[in-house]
Order: sequence, then structure tokens, then C-alpha cells
Amino acid sequence: MDSGHFTRLSGDECRQLIRGHSVGRVCWLSGEGLQVLPVTYCVVGEKVLIRVDPESVMSELSGVVRVAFEVDDIDVPTATGWSVLVRGESREYVGRSDIPLPVPWAPGTRTLTVAITPLTYSGRAVSADHPRS
Repeated sequence: MDSGHFTRLSGDECRQLIRGHSVGRVCWLSGEGLQVLPVTYCVVGEKVLIRVDPESVMSELSGVVRVAFEVDDIDVPTATGWSVLVRGESREYVGRSDIPLPVPWAPGTRTLTVAITPLTYSGRAVSADHPRS
């Protein structure tokens, strides 16, 4: 018999987990209402970088905007996974130009780079008592 767990992750564990992935969701209160959109990203230093279309609703993130950024990894067959939530502020990225930027999956022009500066990290890891079949 397996035994499950529900564990809170430390800030360092959260940082390590988001560095190992490249797809997440950014959430903010836009002029059009609450938005939660998937994005590709990379981490440079402590900043989470995303590329957006300057003509889209996501261009709002180039100003100073309070955001939540979430990354998770779920394995349904084993009923295990983790989730990391970053709360922070976004603004246009004006850092080094020689860094590799994330490659967006969606078609279109994504010429505006936005940096999310984390203020807090929280995360959870979970495993059910029994794997799902």
C-alpha cells in the first residue's frame, strides 16, 4: 500500500522547479478583466521572462502590474505532482540583450519582452494514497 503526501515547498525548491520548466500561466487584472494565459518563459537571475505581442492584451504587462505566475507538473497515472505560485510585478524587460529569450509556441509577432520580478514564492507537492489506473 502506498502512502500519499501533501508537502509545502520551500522558496528554494520553488525556484529550482520553475527553472526546470518552460511553460506556465500568467494572471493579472487587465483592463478587460481577469486574465489567465499560458506562456513560454525562461528564468534569468531571479526574473521570469516572457515574450508578448505589443498589440495584444498581454502588452499591459509592460507597465508595472501585479501578477501571479504559476507553473506545475502533474502525472495523472501516478496521481503525483507539484505546483509553484510566484507573486510579483511585471514590467518591460530592459536587461541584457545577449541572453536567450523564450520561444513562444503561438504564431505571431512577440517583440516585447516582459520581466516578472518575484516578490513571493509558494508551492505544494502532492501524491495520492494510491496511483490512479
